[in-house]
Amino acid sequence: MIPIPQPPDSSTEDEIESETAVWGFLLALFLFKLVTVVVIFWQLRTWESGLILGATLWYFFPPLILLAAGPVYFYYRLRKVRARREALQRSEWMLDDEQPLPALEQPKRS
Repeated sequence: MIPIPQPPDSSTEDEIESETAVWGFLLALFLFKLVTVVVIFWQLRTWESGLILGATLWYFFPPLILLAAGPVYFYYRLRKVRARREALQRSEWMLDDEQPLPALEQPKRS
């Protein structure tokens, strides 16, 4: 019998390399599209060129909005949590809004 060749076992290094290659390709594709749009709009500053660019570029906006929504939501939640934490500390120390919170002195390291 002739042995059937088997693919090598994949490792985490292979997965990391493939992810890097995919992200590099997508970044190059996006930058090429962006440079192309800028050059076209720079050369043809007409309403028709804007319409063509809008028609060929609209599908880039939903992924960009989704990618930007994550950090925006994170910082929004972070501000809410910090405000809630400060309100809880003020109620714990029975302070007004004008009074500063007492600071804990950290031991100095030598």
